[in-house]
Amino acid sequence: MLNLLARMSGLLALTDFEIRKLFRRKLAHTGIIVSLFLTVLSALGIAMRMNSKHNEKMLGRLVSEMMNGFAFSETVLLPAIYMLLPMVVGIFSAISFAGELQGGFLRTVAIRPVSRLQIFFSKFITMSVYSYILLFILLVVSYITGSLLFGPSGDIIVFGPAFLGHGAKIFIMPAEVAFQRLLLSYIFAGYSLISLSAMFLMFSAVFKKTAIATVIPLGIYYTSYILDALPFMESLQRFLPTRYLMVWKYVMAENIAWESMLHDGAILSLYTLAYLAVGAIVFSQSEL
Repeated sequence: MLNLLARMSGLLALTDFEIRKLFRRKLAHTGIIVSLFLTVLSALGIAMRMNSKHNEKMLGRLVSEMMNGFAFSETVLLPAIYMLLPMVVGIFSAISFAGELQGGFLRTVAIRPVSRLQIFFSKFITMSVYSYILLFILLVVSYITGSLLFGPSGDIIVFGPAFLGHGAKIFIMPAEVAFQRLLLSYIFAGYSLISLSAMFLMFSAVFKKTAIATVIPLGIYYTSYILDALPFMESLQRFLPTRYLMVWKYVMAENIAWESMLHDGAILSLYTLAYLAVGAIVFSQSEL
């Protein structure tokens, strides 16, 4: 029992060190800057659309009238969680682990009284914390921006097919539940980023080179999305890692699809555990 407590204490101390080190790097701040840039561009794009002649169409008017802080934050999350944040978190995970392996820094850490498992999992916890910090900043900044430009609250128009496939329908989510759903979507989006971070750490442990540990998982991530959108790929699609990543989308259904969310979340957990197990075993057995 005492040995377990000592190991946990060592893991927490190492994680604290890793988090402090991460935010001392200018590179970590670029992820925040990119999120802010996305928010500004999104606000500019929506404002321009609202003032354009194309807004005379019924759907355009409906979107304009229902744009508010809640709706804007949800609008920003969509491109961020599909494209931007996976790339940012993935690259930083590879640099944090494979970069330090390649540069020899982890060799120095490993000679101290810490195990390799503690080193590996401290990296994972650090990148998980960083993922949620990025999402928290995105949520706060996008909500403040949307509130100042379009009003603080109101109903949200949800384009169901964009979230849940062609069988879903467009509906209006009332303001009474919009904020709760917004928070849930950001929380579960972080769950997706954690899984991606585990995948990048696994490839970092396997290849030990920053470039390879970045390019290969990014290639797998985007290729999986392409295959998931192609017809006649049904037999393959259920095995693709991206198939279960976006568990956050189910909270945006008219009635939260708990069964589907638990199913996808459980499979995503298995993928995440597999990434961590392979990465930890490889790192424990490899030479530094």
